[in-house]
Amino acid sequence: MATSRQASPCSSSPSESGRVPPRITVELIDHAKPAVEACLGDAARRLPGLRHADLRVEVVEGKWAAAENGAPKGAGDDERLALGVRVLAGERMIAPGYVGLTLGAADLAELEHRLRDALETAHRRATFNAEAKSDAREKLGPLGDALADTRLAPVAIRRDTVAAVYRVDPRAVALAEMVRYTAEVSRAVVAADLAVKYNWVSTLTQLARELFASTEGALIDQTFALTQGACSVVAVAGAASLDLHDVLGHQRG
Repeated sequence: MATSRQASPCSSSPSESGRVPPRITVELIDHAKPAVEACLGDAARRLPGLRHADLRVEVVEGKWAAAENGAPKGAGDDERLALGVRVLAGERMIAPGYVGLTLGAADLAELEHRLRDALETAHRRATFNAEAKSDAREKLGPLGDALADTRLAPVAIRRDTVAAVYRVDPRAVALAEMVRYTAEVSRAVVAADLAVKYNWVSTLTQLARELFASTEGALIDQTFALTQGACSVVAVAGAASLDLHDVLGHQRG
């Protein structure tokens, strides 16, 4: 269904976090941008041996419905918030460290604190990894030459916003209509052939907004709409049975 300030210091104070929306919405990215850049800048100055860090925040708002053998089985609204961090660090050698978190509405008030903690955890993992890699290289002799620094290929630094393209905002789709349509498709599958003994159909429409930022200065804010349908069928003929599953969708909704 899809057409379509200067960063303040990293802080987890109640006054700063109080401006965060009380529920998970894609607009959360607008509130997160200054904190993301501030925390990355702080990490670059403060964390020893840090060579690179990037941070990803994803917010998804969606709706789904499911039907089984022509009857509605479930439906709902879905909101998700995820955070990912990659750090390259080390003194004698350079190695990566990663953190991935799934967050909820209870984390919104402390989002800046979660960002900072994730960066520090990824940095500790990268530093430990780098020391272990360096020790192994020294101990393994010629074989240790296979261990090398982890470096990223040079790329142009971009700062851009990419808006979603959609005709109907996925958040505006009526859940009841999704339930009706999904059950209708499931009934059509039942009627398609007498050999079809079981089917499961699901529909999904969502708006996802992703933020990528790095210590080099990249800041990419991208939103896309996804609408997709899935169908699983079991057919029986005599003593033989076969199950098939397929998914069809597009990131332009």
